[in-house]
Amino acid sequence: MWHVAHITHRGLHMRSTMVNRLRTTALGGGLPHGLDAARDLAMQEWDTVEAACASSRDSTSSRVQREIVGSRVSVTETGGMGSPRESWPEALTLCYTYDELLGIDVDDFVLKLCGLEEFLQNKHALGSHEYIQHCRKFDIDIRLQLMKRKAVRSDLARTVNDDQSPSTLNHYIHLQERPIKQTISPFVSLLYIAGMSLPLHFIFSCCSYEDFYLSCSLTHGGKELCSPLQTRKAHVYKYLFHLIIWDQQICFPIQVNRLPRETLLSATLYAVPIPPPGSSSETNKQRRVPEALGWVTTPLFNFRQYVHLPCPHPLGTTDIHSPTPGLRAPVRTAGMETHCPPRGLRSVSCALCCPRLTDADRKRLWEKRYYCHEQPGSLPLLLTSAPSWEWACLPDIYALLKQWTYMNHQDALGLLHATFPDQEVRRTAVHWIDSMSDAELLDYLPQLVQALKYECYLDSPLVRFLMKRAICDLRITHYFFWLLKDGLKDSQFSIRYQYLLAALLCCCGKGLREEFDRQCCLVNTLAKLAQQVREAAPSSRQVGAILRDGLVNVKQFFSANGSCRLPLSPSLLVKGIDCSYFNSNAVPLKLSFQNVDALGENIRVIFKCGDDLRQDMLTLQMIRIMNKIWVQEGLDMRMVIFRCFSTGRGRGMVEMIPNAETLRKIQVEHGVTGSFKDRPLADWLQKHNPTEDEYEKAVENFIYSCAGCCVATYVLGICDRHNDNIMLKTTGHMFHIDFGRFLGHAQMFGNIKRDRAPFVFTSDMAYVINGGDKPSSRFHDFVDLCCQAYNLIRKHTHLFLNLLGLMLSCGIPELSDLEDLKYVYDALRPQDSEADATTYFTRLIESSLGSVATKLNFFIHNLAQMKFTGSDTRPVLSFAPRVHTLKTSGRIRDVFLCRHEKVFNPSKGYTYIVKVQRESPCEVTYVQRTFEEFQELHNKLRLIFPSSHLPSFPSRFVIGRSRGEAMADRRKEELNGYIWHLIHSAPEVAECDLVYTFFHPLPRDEKAAGTNPAPKPADATWSRPIGKVGGEVKLSISYKNNKLFIMVMHIRGLVGDGNDPDPYVKIYLLPDPQKTTKRKTKVARKTCNPTYNEMLVYDGIPKGDLQQRELHLSVLSEESFWENILLGEVCIKLRDLDLTQEKMGWFELGSRSQGTM
Repeated sequence: MWHVAHITHRGLHMRSTMVNRLRTTALGGGLPHGLDAARDLAMQEWDTVEAACASSRDSTSSRVQREIVGSRVSVTETGGMGSPRESWPEALTLCYTYDELLGIDVDDFVLKLCGLEEFLQNKHALGSHEYIQHCRKFDIDIRLQLMKRKAVRSDLARTVNDDQSPSTLNHYIHLQERPIKQTISPFVSLLYIAGMSLPLHFIFSCCSYEDFYLSCSLTHGGKELCSPLQTRKAHVYKYLFHLIIWDQQICFPIQVNRLPRETLLSATLYAVPIPPPGSSSETNKQRRVPEALGWVTTPLFNFRQYVHLPCPHPLGTTDIHSPTPGLRAPVRTAGMETHCPPRGLRSVSCALCCPRLTDADRKRLWEKRYYCHEQPGSLPLLLTSAPSWEWACLPDIYALLKQWTYMNHQDALGLLHATFPDQEVRRTAVHWIDSMSDAELLDYLPQLVQALKYECYLDSPLVRFLMKRAICDLRITHYFFWLLKDGLKDSQFSIRYQYLLAALLCCCGKGLREEFDRQCCLVNTLAKLAQQVREAAPSSRQVGAILRDGLVNVKQFFSANGSCRLPLSPSLLVKGIDCSYFNSNAVPLKLSFQNVDALGENIRVIFKCGDDLRQDMLTLQMIRIMNKIWVQEGLDMRMVIFRCFSTGRGRGMVEMIPNAETLRKIQVEHGVTGSFKDRPLADWLQKHNPTEDEYEKAVENFIYSCAGCCVATYVLGICDRHNDNIMLKTTGHMFHIDFGRFLGHAQMFGNIKRDRAPFVFTSDMAYVINGGDKPSSRFHDFVDLCCQAYNLIRKHTHLFLNLLGLMLSCGIPELSDLEDLKYVYDALRPQDSEADATTYFTRLIESSLGSVATKLNFFIHNLAQMKFTGSDTRPVLSFAPRVHTLKTSGRIRDVFLCRHEKVFNPSKGYTYIVKVQRESPCEVTYVQRTFEEFQELHNKLRLIFPSSHLPSFPSRFVIGRSRGEAMADRRKEELNGYIWHLIHSAPEVAECDLVYTFFHPLPRDEKAAGTNPAPKPADATWSRPIGKVGGEVKLSISYKNNKLFIMVMHIRGLVGDGNDPDPYVKIYLLPDPQKTTKRKTKVARKTCNPTYNEMLVYDGIPKGDLQQRELHLSVLSEESFWENILLGEVCIKLRDLDLTQEKMGWFELGSRSQGTM
């Protein structure tokens, strides 16, 4: 086992390279001393790596452990950047566990992830693997196994026996050699049987309708080619069965040679209801609206490009036509125009994401289509603007396709929408998509499976592409199987998905097919158990019996099969299960699967039955793609990404995140009204991160993850956000769960939306960020992170509209039409500049933070969830990470409150030092507790012992200053008496776990016996220099199109007169004797660190004029009855700035002092 600390992204890659070179040297032929040569080379390479790591700015702490499998030698090496020479080379060579390395091939070994059936690939850098990134994000050990390649499981691979085994397809292949009658007869007999058994051929409730008619239409890409035509209305005739006869010919007013090749013929059956007896004529008119009973759609041309014509021959005979090559439209070549596009066209092309364009815009785009080659992503919009898709227009369209620059695969997804049924367009799109990696394909696989619905024919380039990639990658095969299986529930496309699923299973080997059978069996067993538990709740006794019986079935499954992979991921291989359930409305199962890998931990999963998880899958997919965009742009928002997979309609699996708690449970530790308090989250993080460094790291994780959640939930319009749908890890990472409502479909109370704020951002979250109840410069960082993340997602508006647009037909109720896509378009505002978007999102943050409705929603949810709280749940202290007892801590002999001390962080107040003496072991400890913590102890003792006589607690409400020295002295005496009576009260009270937990030392109590610490400001990121007034202001200055743009972003370190000021910014362009250039921001209330993000614009100013101007900025505090107070000012000479580029930086505020960038 080897251990490496403090490695960077670059260091990871370089060390991987070093390992390869080390292996080559040690295993090379002709070297008499392979180990020595390898060791010398490792020394040289390490010097290079150490220098690179030392110069890297983004240094992260990672720990790597390597297990040796199949070896008798047990090696443990620990080292770090401080002592690389003593540990690193030896660890690398000892990992082979061989004394003589000659003749050993390095390719005979692989690195496996502990606990997962995944293996590292040598062609990728170590830091690029998802597992490595996950470990680094949560600061956990990277555990790898060195295994012989022969020991790797290969039971899922296709074998030679699979290639030689008979297939059911062979039966149909051999039919071609038989007479035509022998081939056709079984098919015709099956056709008759299907016609008798399919319910679609029967008319249900025919007595409820009096007239029936068919409406026929021709469509292409979702657009009608002509007005629909209707048959005459007919009655139901009854012979041997009910029958409707029209015997009518429908003739569309369009020539066949003008129809696009992918034209669809649709027929919808309508029925007119029979009026109820005795009803008025007006009521009859309302109730006699025709109802659509069913419909059918079929391509007008078959895959050989022949028109489907009625067969004049009886069913017993048919004509056999030899295939002939189809007609292909000639491709025209058009000269490429290199002129700059007109301004009007540029304005239209800037709105490429807009789901609605006028006919005039489309006409202008098509006429100037060759101007748009500089914007490859504009091709879908151009093709949408094509005047027609008849054969005469195809040469122009295909010429545009042939001459178009290469499109990236993300933009090419837009050509797979139902709007583009043309085969050549879709073939070109698949050609461009073929360049994506397997990892990217997995990100977009649900959309590509949905795009199969829009293929006119089963044999298409997209089908062949997916089949080819599925054969080459087991992960793609796994998820492709489950997505196709879920598609079987779609009645409209189930037959197509059946064909594709059969083809996929035919390509798989026997081992993989049996694995899929085991997974389906496991899912069905769990679904049956979950349904029984749900129906039996809330009777816990009955549920317990059901769980015991259900676990017997699950254990029998594992006894018969040995192991099984979970649908969540093919790398999760399990061999057993433990089970319980959650006390909630859906009553999901809480499962703990036993990992097959002895080095791996149990896999915790939630199995839901009765909830449609497809919407959760889609939401988490969008969040995962957002996170990848941020990481690729160098912005790690530290998002918690967990797996969620639907295994059928109304059931599925969700990965459980360890060491996480809902905000409701955190807040109710401070009472049912804890949602209105500011300190619960900060106290909870402090409890689980007792040291200063751990707490600072947790706060940093919270700032980043909270910013990412705010952006993601706003863009996707995620609603129903109560405090049981938001979770917090002990490491500070915040994340959301349960995405039952999105795209702005909020739950309504009458005409009032339950989610009133743009997103969830409450004062207790701001308290963690600011380090107290007053704004700090940390809040500036949070706002900047939100705006930066928001702008990065806005650059990929095309991608998210394409992905969501491909899911319009998936059956999710809240994603069914273009209005749902328009919500995302309006949220991303692609037409805005980055500065405007920054201002916009800053206002959203302010609106969310100032919303009282969010806290009220949390409080109502707290009340509603009280019925699910178990009666045997005992209260715990919010500031204590674990429970301590008399047995574990030792009996307390005496307690005495020694003194009180003034503290300034996280808020100003007093803490009380308590001396605790124990009998065995005989020791004296000191703990420090606040008055609020004493009161929490008393309140929770009253809940545990409502009938016991407890000592009276000092009153919290006082007249005058409650935080003064005199009040602290008085409370010290009162608390001393309280704790003395508490220790000498009845044994059931004095010796209870809550009392012993209260007096047990915490890591923060190490300073309790020391001197009074010096006051520490809550904002440690910036402090004002002593003796200098003003603070600093952050500006962004740019000039374009004769406009000067000045964005006032943040101010930090303002100095008040004892009270927090109400600052605002005022600027002038000097000289300005008439004061016509005055611009002002809004007023920020009660803060020394305000955030504005407001754009102030000067229009019509020539660039030459700016060289003679100075920007005068002053910060003032608004006063109600007196003159506004100057808090600082700065003058900036514009000639010193390069206005061709945006300048952003901090300017020092003073008195008539000139700032420098």
